[in-house]
Amino acid sequence: MRAVQQHTAGLIRDQVPAARISTGGEDRPWTLISVGPDVPAPLFACHTDTVPVGDAQQWSRDPLGGEHDDVHLHGRGSVDMKGGLAAATVALIGAATHGAGGHLLLTADEEIGSLGAQRTGDVIATLDLTGIIIPEATNLSVRCSHRGACWLRLIARGRAAHGSAPERGLNAVLRLAAALGPALETAPLRHDEVLGTETASIGTFHGGDATNIVPAAATATLDQRTVADSAPLLEHWRRIDGIDEVETILDLAALRTDLVDPFVRSLPAPLDPAPVTYFTDGSVLQGFRPDVPIVVWGPGAPRQMHSVDERLELAQLTKAADLFERVLLSGR
Repeated sequence: MRAVQQHTAGLIRDQVPAARISTGGEDRPWTLISVGPDVPAPLFACHTDTVPVGDAQQWSRDPLGGEHDDVHLHGRGSVDMKGGLAAATVALIGAATHGAGGHLLLTADEEIGSLGAQRTGDVIATLDLTGIIIPEATNLSVRCSHRGACWLRLIARGRAAHGSAPERGLNAVLRLAAALGPALETAPLRHDEVLGTETASIGTFHGGDATNIVPAAATATLDQRTVADSAPLLEHWRRIDGIDEVETILDLAALRTDLVDPFVRSLPAPLDPAPVTYFTDGSVLQGFRPDVPIVVWGPGAPRQMHSVDERLELAQLTKAADLFERVLLSGR
C-alpha cells in the first residue's frame, strides 16, 4: 500500500512540481496530495489495498498482471479501486495544469474495516473542502449513502476431553453451532426508508485443535450491515445462550448525504438515490468532517468488485477522469 501511494505521489510530483505532499500512518500509511491554490476544493479519497486474489487458477488471466485489451483493464483491484484512484490522479494533474485546486487522500486497509482512514482525522480536519468524492464503483452514477458495518467475534467455551470419551468434555463447537441459527432468526434487524433493511451473516467458523480432542473453544465472525446505532444488535448477541463472549471487530456508521446538497447537485453525472451495498471510507471521514458532503461516485460495475476475473471498462475509466477534472475546474 505504501508503494502504491509513493508511486502515485511521484507521478503527480513529476507533472506538478508544486504539489504539496504529506504522509503518515506508519503501519497503515496515508498520503495527502494537494495541488493548486489554497482555496475551497473537493477531496478524492481512495484506498490503496485490495482483497486477496484467492485461487489464481480460477482466473483466466494473471490477476496481478494488469493486462488490458481494447475494452477492459483486467486484474484484482482494477475496479476496487485502482481505476477510481487512477481517474482521480489524472484529474488532479489536469486540473493543476489549468490552475485549479484539489486534494487526493490515499488510505490503507479499507477492505478490513477502513482502518487506515481512521488515522487521517488530523490531516483532513483543517482542509477547506467543498465535498468529498469516494471513487468506488458505481457505474459513474452519484450515490449518497450506504449502510454501516458492525463485525463481531462470537466465542463459545467448552471443556476439552479425549475424543474417545466425549461425555467427559463440553463441546464448544456444538454449543456455538446450535446457538447461531436461532440467534440469526431472532436478531432485531431494522429497516430504514433510504438504506433498506439490516443484514447479518456468519462469515467464518473455527473450533477445535485436533480430531481426537473435544474442542474447548469455538469462534465465529459475524458481518452485520447496519442502518442505525449498533448497540441493540450487540446486546442481542450478548444474551444468546451458547455464546460466552462477544468482541467488536469494527463498528462503522452508515453514510448519509442529503440528495439536495448543492455539491451533490453540481456534479456532472446522474444521481441515483439508492444506497450502494458496500461500505466505504466515507463512514470514517464523515465522522471527521460532518460539515462536508460525501458521495460515492466512480468507474466500474459493482458486481466486478471482489470477483474472479475482475475487470474495468476502459471507456468508463477515461470518462471518469474527464468528469473528475471538470469538477475540480468548476471550483465547487
